[in-house]
Amino acid sequence: MKKIISFVLAFVICMLSCSAAFAEKADISFIDSGTEEIYVVIPEKATELEKHSASLLSERLNKIYGIEARIVPDTAKTSGNIISLGKTVYAKTDFGEKKNGSYAIKAFSGGITIEGSGNRGLIDGVFRFLSEFCDYEVYTKDVIGFTDTKKLSVPAGTFIESSPYFEYRKVDTASSYDAEYARANSLNSNVYFSNDNGGIIEYLTSFGHSLTNQFCKRDEYFGEHPEYFALRDGKRISDQLCLTNPEVLEIVKKEILDILKERHDPTADLQIVSLTQDDNQNYCTCEKCAALDEKNGSHAGTMLTFVNAVADAVKEAGYDNVAVDTFAYQYTRACPTQIVPRDNVIIRLCSIECCFGHPIDDPDCKENIEFLKDLSNWSKACSRVYIWDYVNNYSETFLPFANFQVLQRNMQIFYENGAKGVYEEGNYYMHICNGEFYELRSFLLSKLMQNPYREDYEELMIDYLLNVYGPGGTYLKDFIDLITKRSVTKQKHLHIRQQPGECLPGITPSEIRAADKMWENAKNAALTEQQLKEVERSELCWQYWKCCRMKMEYSPFRGIYHYMNEHKKLYEKIVDFGNIAVGEGGIKYLRPNTFSIYFLSPTKWESKYDGKFWHKLDPIADKIYDFLDGIFGEKN
Repeated sequence: MKKIISFVLAFVICMLSCSAAFAEKADISFIDSGTEEIYVVIPEKATELEKHSASLLSERLNKIYGIEARIVPDTAKTSGNIISLGKTVYAKTDFGEKKNGSYAIKAFSGGITIEGSGNRGLIDGVFRFLSEFCDYEVYTKDVIGFTDTKKLSVPAGTFIESSPYFEYRKVDTASSYDAEYARANSLNSNVYFSNDNGGIIEYLTSFGHSLTNQFCKRDEYFGEHPEYFALRDGKRISDQLCLTNPEVLEIVKKEILDILKERHDPTADLQIVSLTQDDNQNYCTCEKCAALDEKNGSHAGTMLTFVNAVADAVKEAGYDNVAVDTFAYQYTRACPTQIVPRDNVIIRLCSIECCFGHPIDDPDCKENIEFLKDLSNWSKACSRVYIWDYVNNYSETFLPFANFQVLQRNMQIFYENGAKGVYEEGNYYMHICNGEFYELRSFLLSKLMQNPYREDYEELMIDYLLNVYGPGGTYLKDFIDLITKRSVTKQKHLHIRQQPGECLPGITPSEIRAADKMWENAKNAALTEQQLKEVERSELCWQYWKCCRMKMEYSPFRGIYHYMNEHKKLYEKIVDFGNIAVGEGGIKYLRPNTFSIYFLSPTKWESKYDGKFWHKLDPIADKIYDFLDGIFGEKN
């Protein structure tokens, strides 16, 4: 009898154990038809950051599923369905040694935990959870996508752990300055967040070109102390400083320390002050500066000596979470041979001379190989290299800028060479010049900053195109593939001030016709007015290229009236989208006079020609157009 009881007891225990094991392996289903409760659990003595993260998660779960995810302390009784945030009793991971900004998502029986380090880790973990399990993506400031199902489940055994590849992440588009976009895409510089809601890496000074403009200002000092400024051809000029002048050093030290006394935040992950040359080539050639530069084989010799001295003063004053930033830009790009940056110095290496159609490690691209050499040298000398990269045509911003083929490999190269931060300077003036695919490019770059080695780069692009442009996004992917294939050759490169005649050097007449059809199909496939608007806005890049290259409907061989009328229609379409400029160049404003509309050539789009010669032809152009419009207008 005892043996039978023992056998039965053993059988029951075995079955219970198997059931428990099975339950442990089963997926965690939080929501089924919107009937189950979810508890967002935070520590009983939660920090403001943990409280804020819980609110962010609860609000978005409500938006996606239409349920109230109750925020409760970890001492409260719950019936399962727990999403634990921060250092609760459910926390499973020790974040004491984790890199700042790291996070982990882990499933357990009855729920999951999300933990993070530093000011941003927990919030990044929340948005990774939303992306991974709710398909929550912020594509632009106007387009947010998420799952349309009413079931949220997390596979048993889920464990996602992530540490940031780059401590500093910044892109340039209109959306990057939107709070939800910045949070969802892990940008930590564009939008100000207090430390309680994620924090940022903040520049306390000008972002760049601060010397003579913010520090030791030319307007304040040049009149009485020209010796503080650069010596060129025997004369002092106000465009740069004389960095070996000890009085200049003392002035800048005091100005920096005064800013830190006022604005320093000891709880920030990192704050930066920038000591960067003005945007010109007028470095000082006085005897002391020239000798120091010659000794170091680079004009960065004087710059880095100066910056190191300021960085020493910052460190001596006790500002342990402050770094001093300077450029390796144009004449300071080469790494000096006799001096190395202090530990609290950031070297911001700028790629302005590069080709952006070939990867940086392309052995056949001379400009890029030279840059890669400088990157390697700086990364060996400096523990904190940041990259200032360029993803924009600043001269002709409406032209296609087909660099999608290099974005991922270049980001990998930055990381592999020790870069700690990346700024992708793009179309920061989108509010006056918005066409092409700038938002797509920035979305992809923000994802690559989170993980340069992700295997779904192509799928990520398609996902964006379908959500922003609608079903016609598949045709736009075909167009992007086409122009990417034709953007460069071995001999022809892609630079940031490319002219129309240099753009798409390998494209053929049949490919131009095929591209026209792609855009037509994309417009026809749009399901909403917003999608159609986005397609037509991006199409401006193709229309502008054809117009400048006199292709298809913009060919003069189709007749003078047709030629004039197509130019006029394109100009009006560009303006209707709110554009008033065609490029940066300080700024290249659209020329409103009629000669540039009717008889366009690539040099007549911009307003700098006003008041010289071409404006005198405007009345003649008007009369010609009015006359021809009276004859042919109704037929067209």
